[in-house]
Amino acid sequence: MEMERNWARWPESYLTGITLIAAALMLAAPLWCVWAPAMPDYPAHLASFSLIEQGTGNAFYHLHWAFVPNLAAEVLVPWLAHLTGVVAATKLFITAAIFLWVLGPGAVHRALYGRTGIAPLFGSFFAYNANFTWGFFNYYFSAGLSFAIFAAWVASDRRNGPLRLIGFTIAVTLLYFCHVFAAASLALMIAGFEVAQNFRLEDRRFMALARRGLRVAVIYAPAAFAFLFLKPRDPGNDGMIFDLADTMLDRFESLIQHSFDDAAYGLSIALFAGLALAIYLRKARLHPAMWVALGLLLVGAVFAPEWAFGGWAVHLRLPAVFGAMLFASAELPMLPATRTALVALVLMVIAGSAATLAQNWLGYDRQFREFQAALEEVPRGSRMLTVLDGDAIGDRPDQPYWHMAEFAVPERGVFTPLLFTTKGQHVVQLNPPYEKYAAASAQQGSPPDVDELGFLAAGQMDADEDMQEDMPYLNHFQCHFDIAVVVHLDGKRTKVPPMLRLRHAGTFFSFYDILPDRSCRR
Repeated sequence: MEMERNWARWPESYLTGITLIAAALMLAAPLWCVWAPAMPDYPAHLASFSLIEQGTGNAFYHLHWAFVPNLAAEVLVPWLAHLTGVVAATKLFITAAIFLWVLGPGAVHRALYGRTGIAPLFGSFFAYNANFTWGFFNYYFSAGLSFAIFAAWVASDRRNGPLRLIGFTIAVTLLYFCHVFAAASLALMIAGFEVAQNFRLEDRRFMALARRGLRVAVIYAPAAFAFLFLKPRDPGNDGMIFDLADTMLDRFESLIQHSFDDAAYGLSIALFAGLALAIYLRKARLHPAMWVALGLLLVGAVFAPEWAFGGWAVHLRLPAVFGAMLFASAELPMLPATRTALVALVLMVIAGSAATLAQNWLGYDRQFREFQAALEEVPRGSRMLTVLDGDAIGDRPDQPYWHMAEFAVPERGVFTPLLFTTKGQHVVQLNPPYEKYAAASAQQGSPPDVDELGFLAAGQMDADEDMQEDMPYLNHFQCHFDIAVVVHLDGKRTKVPPMLRLRHAGTFFSFYDILPDRSCRR
């Protein structure tokens, strides 16, 4: 493959590479300004890493290693934690993921054009996407890794010897075990690239396309075997739910977020509209080898299911990948003075995005530190339940508090029903009989509201249409839990049911002892 090369412009490539590193450093900076970033899934991941790093679970959990395609952080973070501690290791892992999201598209651009232009710098905005702000660690890291693998595939297009196939087979297999959806998105990129190259270079010959297809099949064969025959099965979590109409706005909002649930609509629109206008005016172009890959990613971003194989938010996986690859595929030739001014402007906007995220996280961090200090009030080995006071919280997002109780798992050796222990998906598993009192799937992964406690305590599971489906493990919860963490923020608090007795009142949460009643004797 004759990729377009212009080595006379190496200073531009060198300087743009430095700007990508600067962008990655700025985007990663908020992680190191706080003790705990306000990612909803962060506390649960941190607890899991602590249990894995210890090698043995507490009285409620044990480790069960299997061929789970969701292992990136579960392997890397506990290993690194032996050197740095779990908190620092987790931040280093996320930092590496941010660098992959910024430098990976830059590497793809360089493989396509033979230099690193300014376009991938615009793509770095997509590093702050919904997968990042939710704390989907394994997918976020693995998607960034897929960019690096794809860049290597593009750069080695003319080298089709056995060593290339062996190397990429190993890389794809490792990526699959890091996260299955990242391996799937890489398959879309590689397949699209191979089809486009066949049309461009092989004059659409069927045999040439078959050879290219065979190479893709070979490198994915071990991953396909592992998915079909080694992946643990959970029959209750194998379906797909699309719900396209209700999730279309979520897909767009997932592209760029300056904090959790804070979509950067204007920035997303400006990036896409600006690139479209530049292409229309012939001031920019997309590399012809990427048209098919971009088309496949766009189709996936628009039509991916909301639920698949027991995982939620599948519809949020590909939009940011498409955005990053779109700008990695673009070429924006311009005069040096214009390029310098635009680079300075982009870096200023990136710095502003990072500052906005840091300011948001610092507010939550003060709350998380207060909660951590109050854990001295919790008896070791307690069974702890998170409850939301929806009326007191109001319209403010409550998701950052869903897993807050998981901070107590490594601190106080407690049991919580929302730690990630889904069979077939996670390494940490529950000891019997506690699996009966914990969420069995992602669909059951949100806390109850304080208004629902009375019905749950009485076993009236049909009082709400979602209660039986989303919280079956909380039936007569007062018989199985010791401590309730009620999150109310600073709103007017809802009256709690009589089986809750105040233990500790904080500024935004309260600890309550859960009192068993006569029904527990049965």
